[in-house]
Amino acid sequence: MRRVAAAAAVAAGFLCGIMVFTISANAQEQVDLEMFGKIRAEGYERSQVMEFYNRFVDVYGPRLTGTRIYKESADWVRDRFEEWDLDNARLESWEFGRGWTLEGFTAEMISPRFDYLIAYPTAWSPSTKGRIEGRPVILAGKSLAELETLRGSLADRIVMTRPAETRFIVTDRDPPVDERPGGYSDDYLQQEPAGRRELQQFLSSEPIGAILEPSRGVHGTVFVLGRDRGDDYPPVISMAAEHYNMITRMLGLGLPVEVAVEVKARFEEEDTNGYNILAEIKGTDPEIGDEVVMLGAHLDSWHTSPGAGDNADHVAACMEAVRILKVLGVRPRRTIRVAIWGGEEEGLLGSREWVERHLSGDENRDAREKFSVYFNLDPGYGPVYGFFLEEMESARPIFKAVLDEFADLDANTLVHQGIGSTDHVPFLRAGVTAFNAINSYVDYDVRIHHTNMDTWERVTEDEMKQASVVMAALIYHAAMRDGMFPRREDR
Repeated sequence: MRRVAAAAAVAAGFLCGIMVFTISANAQEQVDLEMFGKIRAEGYERSQVMEFYNRFVDVYGPRLTGTRIYKESADWVRDRFEEWDLDNARLESWEFGRGWTLEGFTAEMISPRFDYLIAYPTAWSPSTKGRIEGRPVILAGKSLAELETLRGSLADRIVMTRPAETRFIVTDRDPPVDERPGGYSDDYLQQEPAGRRELQQFLSSEPIGAILEPSRGVHGTVFVLGRDRGDDYPPVISMAAEHYNMITRMLGLGLPVEVAVEVKARFEEEDTNGYNILAEIKGTDPEIGDEVVMLGAHLDSWHTSPGAGDNADHVAACMEAVRILKVLGVRPRRTIRVAIWGGEEEGLLGSREWVERHLSGDENRDAREKFSVYFNLDPGYGPVYGFFLEEMESARPIFKAVLDEFADLDANTLVHQGIGSTDHVPFLRAGVTAFNAINSYVDYDVRIHHTNMDTWERVTEDEMKQASVVMAALIYHAAMRDGMFPRREDR
């Protein structure tokens, strides 16, 4: 994918109000070029998107669901919505469970020489019993019978549960191509060797000091997720493959390897809620003002980096998109709603809960009938290159009419297929129309997604300005056009 040449785009985009509407040659779809020009001007000349991005990345940092830091960042988003005089700015809570904060961590090889080890505890790992030192015990490849012979001998020991890592993640997903199977899966982060469940049962029954596991990243990149396994499960430490494999080889040579680790973590149980943040620009048309156009992105991240490209950039872009429209005094025919989700990383929890409450079931039939479309930003990072059409060819002329006006920003890619594992999926399952943007995947799967390398430098200011402007124009058009977006059953 190409980087966005934003400066040139501003000059190319102005039409100075010469013509209010143009008609797409493809489907007689009217677009408001005068407003698109105003959106470009506000979004490129008076942008605030970097203020939002810096706040998430540098002030708050990692925003794990269920933590005080996540709640503070959610409150800040709501406060900005209120400051801009958006309608009904609010938090919507849902039961999540206890949060988790990492307060300190060390991992070192202390014999036969000293070396810092690149590693991170997985989320919701409990603290170790202080600093633990010793020769690691390799459990990888042992049968259940062999594990039973070790029962009672592993108290406070450091164990290695996987063989040396050889399945490295070295390629990103291909950019989506129209009419070809698309989407991707997180399976590469979740594969478990045979007998893994039995090994986990054994580990949870023994007072082990800490578990070391290899990451599949390269060049010091560590993929780190996590889940709450309860207080009795040992701390799990994900280690850079280069260091994990080094220790494995050294143990195989019979060298006197000793490792020291210490995890200082705190469970947060004062507030066990997750939070979504929502606000609207109310529709003004007396006939269709209660119909809804919606955009959103998830605010939560994992804990090893500030989640810059996953997904602070896109939250900032969504905020900037609605700010642009509000500053321009837009009076949309339909209601424009922005949603900033929590709990995405743990399984689309925030969006699933919202859809279940507000769109699913017989009791929400009327809401579904008045729901036009949802646009989601994630996965990938930075600019909006286009959209996955979810096999809804009936929507192509609408997207094309809008995005062709931003072809100079490389924003006009449309592909027939859909994509999974994002916050638009619960909307699709509820039977309403929803789409996900195509963003940049350069280094995303290899270096950024769920890693310690998802830092401020991954995204440029021009890329976020581009995403904000494109999304502002798209939601404006969806809110102003005569009809709603096509229904799923009409695709």
